[in-house]
Amino acid sequence: MATVKFYLSRFIKSDAERGEIQLRFSGNRQFVKRAGTGIYISAGNWDAERGMPKVRKAIKRGDDCDEIRDRLNQLTLYLLRCWEQTGEGELRDNSLAVWLNDIEWSEVRQEVFINGKVTEVTSWTLGSKTQNAEDEEARKREMAKFVNWYFLDAFRYYIDEQQKNGVISEVRHRTYLTCWGIWERMERYQNKRYKVKDLSTSVLYDFRHFILNEYELWETKKVVKGKYKKTQKVVDALVPKERYKYIYLGYDVIESRGVEQRSLNTVVVHFKYLKAFWHWLIKVQKAKVDDIFATFTMDQSVYGTPFFFSSEDRQRLFEADFSKRPELAVQRDIFVFQSLVGCRIGDLKRLKKSNVVDGKYLQYVAGKTKNKSGKTVIVPLHPTAKIIIARYANTPDDRLLPFDSDQRYNTMIKQMFKALPDIDHVVTILDPVTRLEKQAKLSEVASSHMGRRNFCGNLYDAGFRDADIASMSGHAEGSKAISRYRKVSDEKKQEMIDAL
Repeated sequence: MATVKFYLSRFIKSDAERGEIQLRFSGNRQFVKRAGTGIYISAGNWDAERGMPKVRKAIKRGDDCDEIRDRLNQLTLYLLRCWEQTGEGELRDNSLAVWLNDIEWSEVRQEVFINGKVTEVTSWTLGSKTQNAEDEEARKREMAKFVNWYFLDAFRYYIDEQQKNGVISEVRHRTYLTCWGIWERMERYQNKRYKVKDLSTSVLYDFRHFILNEYELWETKKVVKGKYKKTQKVVDALVPKERYKYIYLGYDVIESRGVEQRSLNTVVVHFKYLKAFWHWLIKVQKAKVDDIFATFTMDQSVYGTPFFFSSEDRQRLFEADFSKRPELAVQRDIFVFQSLVGCRIGDLKRLKKSNVVDGKYLQYVAGKTKNKSGKTVIVPLHPTAKIIIARYANTPDDRLLPFDSDQRYNTMIKQMFKALPDIDHVVTILDPVTRLEKQAKLSEVASSHMGRRNFCGNLYDAGFRDADIASMSGHAEGSKAISRYRKVSDEKKQEMIDAL
């Protein structure tokens, strides 16, 4: 077994005299070599018996013994590793000198608090010049790869890596791909292919313009819907204008539903994704690109006053007779359940029977914050929520509720309000496109997220605090987003006016 021993020259007589620490490397009987380490110490701080600096001589005569000891230990590990990695046929008489000449020491200084005072501490790291050069070359190649990659290839690589590493959920992965798809269609429209190095702030503004104006590439036409002649109908539908059809090749879902005018809130979402990707390039991949977001003016999301329905209306919805439309009754149960537990749609879909503990609590880890806090969300079950769970206790799989698809769920929510005119209230909302107020019925604007708003909004009305509500809604601690659900009721406003 190879060994490394350190010593000072026997010609050093005085404790104050400094000398270079020598080493003796023994690999086997045929390979025993000596060399200088390039590390110096005063003889009075050297323990000749142990072959190391003295333990109690922390700093004397300019020596930091702890630091020297650390460097010698690193040197020992390095030389033993070199020995193990060198084959018998590769071993030369000057191998020790080659290993030592390949060493690259790096000095790191950092400030730490010791006894209430800031002290600068020096530490050393040992590396191989050859390996460092190879790593640097590989890093340059990696940087060049991303800089010279086509933007869409680099962005797709980033998106898939984030999902594979658990940084983003499956739902967020799909929304990232929506952003990717809009960019691809912009490139088709411009007849360009951008490389990462070609991007600039002006290209970001081009993308913003395309997001907001892509709907202008579409028109409303009479089209025949239905596979069979007997059931075919002529309806108004959005179709791409003839000269822009090529842009949508491969986008079957978009072709089937069309592109409507988008809001600035949508712009904000997509630019958050792009900004995250760009900073990943700069900070993680160390790509030599300009920060194109430094001079880009980001839009701000505006949500308006949240709308939700009361606990009384929720109970009326739950008790409504949908026996003639059993599929609507199932989605109604899911919507009411969501209104009683407040979870996001992504978490609602993946709930299993095992998420119900002791028949009293719903427990799950919120997908959106699992990589930030990973805390378990615990929600005591409302009596109505227990009834709903019992209704679907015998479903063949392990799902808690028979959830279908996001699109079907949203469609059914609108239909259930339309079927119940008494609770299909008119609400004032902020038009996301014009950012002006408008009135609409719940059957026109209700969606899956309304279930979450019902939960948070009714708890706000009951006087509970943000932090208490967030403990059950799955919001991250200190989240500002939860304030979007806060609404001062008309009754509360009247109380305040009456107090004047």
